[in-house]
Amino acid sequence: MRFLFTKTTIWIIPTTEYALLWIVFLGTTWLLRERGHITTDIIYTHLSEKTKHTLNCIMCVIGGLTCAAMVFFGVLHVCECIAGGVTDVRAITVPKTAVFIIIPIGSILLTIQFFRMAWSRLIDIRTGR
Repeated sequence: MRFLFTKTTIWIIPTTEYALLWIVFLGTTWLLRERGHITTDIIYTHLSEKTKHTLNCIMCVIGGLTCAAMVFFGVLHVCECIAGGVTDVRAITVPKTAVFIIIPIGSILLTIQFFRMAWSRLIDIRTGR
């Protein structure tokens, strides 16, 4: 960027950091829906299909509860940032609310997706698929 604009752009690093946070929290829900996360299937190869579905359902519920906790604490943090008027003062001054609001938003999406997957697994267990 320095060679393109012929001078240093001081806002590149903070902007990139904020973008990375937003990309992660927006991309994980899609990745979860597509089942793109890394899994270890050493244990799964020795389990029956019903046990696999049961274990997947339990893991989805645990993931959903964890993400729900992230929603709760993320909202608390964002509210503290709003109440305190907290800003990130570096090369550019940015309200921390604008940076951290993606954590509860992304976590809500993840919570919904985890519980959708758990419900789907529960239906598979009940129908015997």
